[in-house]
Amino acid sequence: MTCVLQSAALRLTLSVVCGLACLSQRAVAGDLPDNTATGLFLPKGGVPIALTSAAAFIDEKDSRGPIILILSDKKLPAEKWTSEFDLMRAHPEFSGVLFWIDKDGGVFRTDVYVAGRQSSVSGYFELKLTGPMGKDLTGTAKASEPVGDGPRLEATFHAKLR
Repeated sequence: MTCVLQSAALRLTLSVVCGLACLSQRAVAGDLPDNTATGLFLPKGGVPIALTSAAAFIDEKDSRGPIILILSDKKLPAEKWTSEFDLMRAHPEFSGVLFWIDKDGGVFRTDVYVAGRQSSVSGYFELKLTGPMGKDLTGTAKASEPVGDGPRLEATFHAKLR
């Protein structure tokens, strides 16, 4: 019973901290340095992961030409990537959330990576771009409501599109 109460208290504390951190950061997404992110990702049943990096590239092998936006705990060599296959071949050991963005700015797919292990997820996250889609992608990402016991996310980012 003590572990359950401690776990519930930890999740509540993380929710409050993430919420306050995101509120203070939302107004400054455009002020972040290129290819950075701030915020936290809490995988279901996992420990909080500080997000520090943002990367974006166009998947040239996909006929829809989506932008893949990566919010992660470490810098990835995405400036060399031209498709999702490059990401898979690199076997990067990172944790974070990926968004597939169509030409109209809509998200049609999301994946999570935890210690290099990929899972496709749907309906857990919302992405809001704060400016027009161009060479700079700035905005916020958060968990959809209600999150229940699903993954949590509160992040602000500035990615330079390669």
